[in-house]
Amino acid sequence: MITLSEKNDHLGVLRYIRAHELRQPTTVITHGVALLGEQLDLSTSIDDASRAAALEQLCLAAIDINDHVLAERCLDRLKSSPAFTSDNNVEGGLVKDSDRYWRLLGRCLEAANDFEAALKLYDSTLKRNPSNLVALQRKYCVLRAQKESSTEDIIDALNQYLGQQLSDVSAWYEMSKLRLSLADFQGASYALEQVVLGSPLDADIHRELAEVYATIGGLENLIHARKHMAQALELEPTNLRAQFGLVSVSQQYLDESNASSTKQQKLDEHERLVATELVRYGATEVLKSYKGSNFLASVKRVIDDYTKNLE
Repeated sequence: MITLSEKNDHLGVLRYIRAHELRQPTTVITHGVALLGEQLDLSTSIDDASRAAALEQLCLAAIDINDHVLAERCLDRLKSSPAFTSDNNVEGGLVKDSDRYWRLLGRCLEAANDFEAALKLYDSTLKRNPSNLVALQRKYCVLRAQKESSTEDIIDALNQYLGQQLSDVSAWYEMSKLRLSLADFQGASYALEQVVLGSPLDADIHRELAEVYATIGGLENLIHARKHMAQALELEPTNLRAQFGLVSVSQQYLDESNASSTKQQKLDEHERLVATELVRYGATEVLKSYKGSNFLASVKRVIDDYTKNLE
């Protein structure tokens, strides 16, 4: 079967990449320049809307490979494109004063490291439309990229974005890292809980959440830590950090229960039994992982310290 590239169907290749949301900047630039010419003003049979869409795609590809000259040329051509200046919002075109055009301009400003102008542009967009997700997201990214940005401003920008897009797992993960940088473990645990809801089969996320719960401490949090560490190990049995983690949080659970002085703080026998068995199970898995290793003897001494006082 003859492919679009083999037929030199440059417009077809660009449309295919857009339709399948592929990230292939080099391919886009190759076919975009072949379609529009080196000066991006080649007269072709394509309509104005298709030309504007190709220029937009080419501009983003140029930003991807840090070709700022090509990106600016694409932006200049879009300003004079009939699809941009037209009052008719043709599908695929960039109409005058459209969010789509200003979004592209913002990306060009970011690529040129003109963060101040980019922030002003996004703030202006948000003033017109406070729920503009792209502007909210890009504002956060710009603040995150600047060393002089305060953590409070960064968190505020991310909170505004999450207020409109609660299902964005990657944004919640970003929030967890920001909260951890402030030693806000309660906030980090909440953010990671949202990540777990969106990625329940990610062993590392379960492990990270378990570690945060263990850092907070307290019997109830250690119950959560134990459950998530066990879940991480179930999803990825060879995860060495989860193996050690299961031993550690389960033993911490037992230690805190032994130190409790009131009836409300004491664990019931079932919970103590579960914690004890998990220490043993985790210890067994760790030793299996190090079997045949030069570190086995050292690891065994560490594991023995955990298991020697088990009931």
